[in-house]
Amino acid sequence: MEDFFVGYGSNRAYVDGHKVFFDDCDADTWSSLWIEELIEQIGYEAAGRITVYWLLPGMQINEDGLRLISEEKDAVSMIEKVNQGHRYLMLYLDHEPARKNGGQWDDVIANPVSNLPSVISPIKPVQMMQNAIIQVDDMQVTDVVQGARREKRATRASLQVTDDLEDGDNGSSSDLDYVPDIADSDNDIEAGDDDLYQQYADQEQKEENKIIPEAEMSDEDFFEPADSDEETERFKNFKPFVPSDMNDPKFHTGQYFQSIADLKKAVREHSCKHRKNIKFPKNDKERALAKCEKGCPWELYASYESRAKAFMVKRYHGVHTCESGWKVSAFTAKYTGKYYVEEIRANEKMSLKGLGQLVQKDWKMTPKRGKLGRARKYAFDLIYGDETAQYNQLWDFGQELRRSNPGSTFFLLLDDAGHFKRCYFSFDACKRGFLAGCRPIIFLDGCHLKTKFGGILLTAIGMDPNDCIFPVAFGIVEVEDTSSWKWFLTALKQDLGIVNAAPWTIMSDKQKELIKAVRELFPDSGHIFCVRHLWQNFNKNFKGEVLKNKLWKCARSSTVAKWQENMDAMLVLSKTSHDWLEELDPSTWVRAFQSEFPKCDVLLNNNCEVFNKYILEARELPVLAMILKIKCQITTRMYNKQVEAQSMTGTICPKIRKKLQKHIEWSNICEAKPSGNGIFEIMERGTPFIVDLQKKSCSCRRWDLSGIPCWHALLALRHDQISPESYVNACYSVERYCRAYEHIIWPCKDVREWEKVDGMTIRAPKYVKKVGRPQKNRRQQPEEKEGKNGQKKMSKHGTEVHCSYCGNAGHNKGGCIDFKLGLVPEKKEKKIRAEREVDDDDLEDVALVTKEHHLHTMAFVQKDSATYEPEVLTALLSKGPSTQREAEKFTPLPDSDIADQEKFDAAMAKLQQEEEQRAQAAEKKIADALARKLANEEKKKAQMEAKKLAAEERKLALAEKKKKSTRRKTCNGREEKDRARS
Repeated sequence: MEDFFVGYGSNRAYVDGHKVFFDDCDADTWSSLWIEELIEQIGYEAAGRITVYWLLPGMQINEDGLRLISEEKDAVSMIEKVNQGHRYLMLYLDHEPARKNGGQWDDVIANPVSNLPSVISPIKPVQMMQNAIIQVDDMQVTDVVQGARREKRATRASLQVTDDLEDGDNGSSSDLDYVPDIADSDNDIEAGDDDLYQQYADQEQKEENKIIPEAEMSDEDFFEPADSDEETERFKNFKPFVPSDMNDPKFHTGQYFQSIADLKKAVREHSCKHRKNIKFPKNDKERALAKCEKGCPWELYASYESRAKAFMVKRYHGVHTCESGWKVSAFTAKYTGKYYVEEIRANEKMSLKGLGQLVQKDWKMTPKRGKLGRARKYAFDLIYGDETAQYNQLWDFGQELRRSNPGSTFFLLLDDAGHFKRCYFSFDACKRGFLAGCRPIIFLDGCHLKTKFGGILLTAIGMDPNDCIFPVAFGIVEVEDTSSWKWFLTALKQDLGIVNAAPWTIMSDKQKELIKAVRELFPDSGHIFCVRHLWQNFNKNFKGEVLKNKLWKCARSSTVAKWQENMDAMLVLSKTSHDWLEELDPSTWVRAFQSEFPKCDVLLNNNCEVFNKYILEARELPVLAMILKIKCQITTRMYNKQVEAQSMTGTICPKIRKKLQKHIEWSNICEAKPSGNGIFEIMERGTPFIVDLQKKSCSCRRWDLSGIPCWHALLALRHDQISPESYVNACYSVERYCRAYEHIIWPCKDVREWEKVDGMTIRAPKYVKKVGRPQKNRRQQPEEKEGKNGQKKMSKHGTEVHCSYCGNAGHNKGGCIDFKLGLVPEKKEKKIRAEREVDDDDLEDVALVTKEHHLHTMAFVQKDSATYEPEVLTALLSKGPSTQREAEKFTPLPDSDIADQEKFDAAMAKLQQEEEQRAQAAEKKIADALARKLANEEKKKAQMEAKKLAAEERKLALAEKKKKSTRRKTCNGREEKDRARS
């Protein structure tokens, strides 16, 4: 007779059931495998026709409290109840045939009968037990299936079954009156029974872990498990090794691992935790033997167990007698990198010194700096992936980018061998925002990638209405030359739909390759050079703070007259520096010659420099990780700008309002003189400026260039009581700012879910190993270096010594030959030319390519993107009626006679005569000075000639004197010889 369920709903009952108690079950290791083991222990096969239910604590069978156990998640639900404080759980076993025929058992409850139909179920001839009440303890019990506890559990089960069978044969005892709060096992170990536990449980555990000496065993016995009944009974209850045990692995006989790799990983963890050098003298696919150092009895043997279909620990001795070492072979760079991967992920700037201190604190070991570097590199590979393999994922990323962000652009250029060469990508949200809210000016620059393969990242940056950076497009190229710039600008021009380049302005540094590419692809656009880069070239030949300030004054000149005035001042300071600047095209670096259309008067390429610093961390990552990092940063920036726009007040952006307030303060030193019809004459320190409010123009041209009223215009607006913000150009409005950031960049799926593109295999660029340590920091200019106190560090590195007497290079006055001889040097002005103009014949022509030519496979041609409307250009080109003024018709002045024409003519003639006299006097003075200079030079030359003649005469006389003395000595010597002979 077997137990089963009958009835439905409130009439549901469990009949003919028996109780079996199991205690000391570990909640940390509880799983469906435990349930199957318990079923087998009470005498049934888990694979038989048995269905297992568990009862929710506090509920009954007829209250819909049963839950079916069919998956691992059901066992997890039981663990959650244990964590909530329920220490007793009830399992019910139901036989499948009885459940299938259960629809006919409603009358059993209503009209009970004495004999119930029997249910046949596969059963082992060991025990016959059914209902199991399981006591789950939240205590950490690691050896619940071994030793004394296994024997104790079997004893309790047999005793309980005997008691239940003696109560009656019908076995109809119900467990509906079961109260979990008072039910307990008779054999539980109380608080005062620790001595009993030590006496029985630990004693058998030691016997199981007892190691057999190798001398008493043959090789076959050593590696082959025994197949006796005792061995079978011993392996019936074993505990699996779960990943949570890897933090502090503990081994015991009967423990099994899913693979040999898990076993070796656990042994490695044990070796590192205890600083023991454990090796594997025997290691293959079927068995593994781990031993400690020579003389230490620690040993572990495991082999494949077919019954458990896993690797089981057959023999283990866990006592170390050796001393813990300071150097462990298992503590490799890969192990260190994998262990600290999360710490490095949280702090990617962690230095090797900091990582070494962390290792010393946790492991009491001090690895070498080289191992720490390899460990950090391995951790970066785990975080961002392999640097070489990421190139072959670019096809899939391009497809995913076009899927998630329609309108985005991504294409590649490979060489004939399939090596990566170039890449261009842009996001649809950036392109739409740039054309809808930013001014028609593009900042171009390139920065180095700090990876193994190197490369250059080309960037195209815009300027939003708040004068902040706005990324537009990016390109990855091998080198920064004319070919790569043409390739990038061709893609950018097609991507933005630029047909007429006249309204656009390009800002860049003065690079010859870039100049030629812009001249060819944007022939009608204005090209402005960064004045800071211009000053760096200027500073190589002309040093000094005075010349530097004068150069910036020339560049900031907003009118031609002001620029000419500053250039004249430069001529007074240094003629060579003036000539150097005269050779430059003023429209490339002076505000006075720039176009008023883009409403941007910047002189620096700071936007690109700021963005390069913004993505500094991304530039150190592999190619795909770098692109994803840049995408994530721009996505976050777009969102933050949207949030920032919601908090803006007024009609113009915050930075523009600050500039306006500064101009208002500067207007206090001016004086307004209205002329009517919106015309004002503004006096600033005696200099008049004309302001036209209707045309939104000022003769200083600052308002015309920037679109922000200058201080002269603000004084006129103050006179007419007009709000200054209403006269700021619309390109600085909050509305335009919102239009620029209204689009979002959609996230991409996980890399494992990307659509696989059947494209050409992309190989990494050819790697050329360079000598020395890879350089990551930019070379600083001498003026950028800081001293100990944060001040600028003065350096004479690279300077060339010039003689203060003759002016030549390579020596000083002390080593000057002219100075020693007393010669007057001819001081010639050294003419230093500016940068040579780029000629079309200087560089070889590179054929332009289209999108179709970028790809080797026609299946990957970029789809035609949506046509973008440049709204800002339309707004700037359209002029409202308020800015239009009818042309003034100037008529000739009426005739008027001068009272005394003769006196007037005489006065004018006198003034002209005086002017001529002053000019003649100046010329005479200059001529006299030149004559005196020539006379002095002739005089000095004559003196030098006389000195030279005198010096030559003295030399001749000295030589003649020496000859005479030599002759005299010779004669004396002959006379002495003659005397000696005679």
